[in-house]
Amino acid sequence: MSSAEDRYRAAISTMEAAAREQDEQRGLRERRLAEAQQQASEGMQKELAAAQKYAEHMDELNKRKQSAGGWATEKTLADKSRESLMEFGVHEEEAGTGYPNYPTPSYGTPVAAAVPPRPEPAPEPPPAAPEPPRRGRHARQPDDEDDFSSTSWLV
Repeated sequence: MSSAEDRYRAAISTMEAAAREQDEQRGLRERRLAEAQQQASEGMQKELAAAQKYAEHMDELNKRKQSAGGWATEKTLADKSRESLMEFGVHEEEAGTGYPNYPTPSYGTPVAAAVPPRPEPAPEPPPAAPEPPRRGRHARQPDDEDDFSSTSWLV
């Protein structure tokens, strides 16, 4: 009877090994699923932030358009944060930086150039007279019969 018990125990151990392998595979699948869900969640949050920023920008443009009487002009839709780039002079945030205060340019009077003008390059010498065309080694000598320059074709 020991052979039947041995076969029984071998079958039980085989089934336990198969169950263990299935549990390990299930755990691996669940870990991969959790990682994929986390990556998808992070990606969706990034896309959501970008979409929200785009929606806010479009709302701002629409508000500007409505405040301009419905006209979507270039000035109406221009980025308002870039307007500060055109200001001249010293501002509060620049006052204590230690940079020199440059004068505000006046557009009525010409400003002396800080950089001397470049010297003109020396003119190139005129090209030498071209050589007369060389005839080929076996070229025909022109015949007087082929010269029709004195013929009047209007007769």
